[in-house]
Parts: sequence; C-alpha cells; structure tokens
Amino acid sequence: MMTNLPAALRLRLTGRSLCLIALGLLLLPSLSGCVILGLMGKVLPEPSVPAKYSGLAGQTVAVMVWADDNGVQIDWPAIHLDTAHGIQSKLQVAQSTEKPKELENAKFTLNPAAVVEYQKNHPEVVAESIVDVAPRLGVTRLIYVEIHGFQTRSDTSIDLYRGSATGSIKVIEVINGKGRVAYSDDSLRVQFPKTGPQDGLPNRTDDAMYRGTLDAFTTQAVLRFFAHPESAEK
Repeated sequence: MMTNLPAALRLRLTGRSLCLIALGLLLLPSLSGCVILGLMGKVLPEPSVPAKYSGLAGQTVAVMVWADDNGVQIDWPAIHLDTAHGIQSKLQVAQSTEKPKELENAKFTLNPAAVVEYQKNHPEVVAESIVDVAPRLGVTRLIYVEIHGFQTRSDTSIDLYRGSATGSIKVIEVINGKGRVAYSDDSLRVQFPKTGPQDGLPNRTDDAMYRGTLDAFTTQAVLRFFAHPESAEK
C-alpha cells in the first residue's frame, strides 16, 4: 500500500528525523507506514486554517472507532483498528515532525489495538453513552469516530469502483473522572479518488479502494486537530 497524505502535508526532514521515521516504519503496520512515506519531500506552507479543536496539548489521548452499520463491520472486519491506527499514527507523525502547538506534549498512551480489544471484551459499551465510556480508558481526551457509511463500489454499477466514506467525530474530555463532549463534528465525508468519473472506475480492486478511502478519511479527521494550509483539504 502506497497511499500518501496530501502534497501540502509533505515535509523535508533532517537526516536525524529521517532515521527516526525509518525506525518507525519498521514498527508500525503498513497503513501508517505508507502515510509516513508521504510526509517526506516538501516544506509545509504556513498554516492558514486553524484547528477546530485545540485541546489535545499536554493530555493523554486515545482513539476509538465504531462503524454503526453492521454491513460495514461484516465487509471490513478490521475497519475499527485500521481507522483508529490511521488517525493516531498521523497525529504522532505531525507531532514529531511539524510540531504544531496544538499537539505539544500530547501523549498517546493507548495503542489502538488495546482500544479495539476493550471494545471486543465489553460489547455492552455499544449501548452506552461515549461520555460514560471514556473515563474507563484512563485517558483525559478520547477521540471518538463513528463511521456511518463506507463503500468501495459505485452506486451506479457494481462493476465500477468509487470509494466513499461518511462519519462523525467527537472529542470527550475527562476531568475528575467525568466525561463531557467538548467537540463534535458530523461532516466527515470523503471520496476516493478525489478526481475521476463520478460513476466510478473499472479495473480496480476492493482492497485498493478500501486503503485509499480510509487514508483520505483519516487524513480529514486529523486535520481537525492542528492548523494546516488550506490546500491540505483539497
């Protein structure tokens, strides 16, 4: 898989930074590794779009994902883990390279796999408010993403490929053991590829469309949390 972040997010790294990223590539799953490769190459323009939520700095952070369509979970059983890992790893890459003030000293203390394991071991949390669930994870900020729709095929023909995903994102702040929704946005919507016939493309694969759509979706999610150039959203 060789999907990249938007060109406006690519960075020119020092030799030391390149070594750190190279080490990270050996440790991270392929989804985040491909994203990290996309960060190399260009100097980031001055940020022009402010963060929509800037309260992650100095906090302990975890990411939880839920697909509220059972069909999506059946078709893509790893989508919870892949989405959470994509969001967390991209935030960590931005934190270690560009060092936005919005992510300063944020600590990602829970591996996404541990969060997914918690979800599997506690299926009852699906029926609970995420505000009540967040304090049990032992973090002060929970990024909670719901995937409302996800597909790799065109609406017009099963033989054509067109990736799309819709979802919402919340940040739960945990203070003195109590959770509250501090940020909510239900406008996560992406298509993959961004350009091309709306009816879809032939000669693709569901796996490639899955990876590309998820990469675009997680990129749009992380842009909520730090200032960035406007071109990064195009």
